[in-house]
Amino acid sequence: MTGTAPDLHLEFVDEALRLVREAEAKGIRLRILGSVAYRLQCPRNVHLFEDMARALTDVDFAAEKSQNRQIKDFMVAQGYVPEEGVFVISEGSRHVYLHPKTNLNVDVFADELYFCHKVPFKGRLAIDSPTICTTDLLLEKMQIVEINLKDFKDTLVLMLEHPLGSARDGNKHIDADYIVAMMSKDWGFYYTFTTNLRRVPDYIKEFPAITGADADTIRGRIDDLLQRIDQAPKSLGWKLRSKIGTRALWYQEVSEKTKQM
Repeated sequence: MTGTAPDLHLEFVDEALRLVREAEAKGIRLRILGSVAYRLQCPRNVHLFEDMARALTDVDFAAEKSQNRQIKDFMVAQGYVPEEGVFVISEGSRHVYLHPKTNLNVDVFADELYFCHKVPFKGRLAIDSPTICTTDLLLEKMQIVEINLKDFKDTLVLMLEHPLGSARDGNKHIDADYIVAMMSKDWGFYYTFTTNLRRVPDYIKEFPAITGADADTIRGRIDDLLQRIDQAPKSLGWKLRSKIGTRALWYQEVSEKTKQM
């Protein structure tokens, strides 16, 4: 990490918060996701992102497709230039904008995040603000088949910061019931999610700033969630698909072009 990285972090976070606030004033609901959201949702352990040299590269938002026209007009009014091709190819499910002066890239995912597996946003943006909820942040990372180190960094901090719970416990808990229900219906997502989540504790030793007590907290929450998922009854479709396993593709392949969109 260079000496300017922390300032750059603040610029990314400040701009994301500004856009949420300005959009809300116009009746547009944007919710931050990705690395900026992780920093905002983990205030007690935000220092770990610096210790881990977790850099920020862009700003991502969740939105609802019903507001696509308003979102585009809003972003253009804020000085951002849309990438029209992405919007057309995705059939309105994704917007990409670039600010010509700051070179800041902004992605907007409408109704869902769909790379390897679907993470729905429709009807869930009211759960928390200014970011998507902690539950959907975990799903966002664990749906990645070709997961990398930055995703493990974010997940470690999230699992340390937030306990498991249910919708009744409020938006600062990870809603284990919601995740269990989703994994019990979709074997493909279950396989990717649980495979990735089991790997998360392996990276604790890479970061000395995570104390022994913190490591125990992370492992305990992950073990608890995995146990709940595995013990839950599964749908007939899940059982049938599980018999095929990884002999058939269980996720959507993400092209290099899509990753860059």
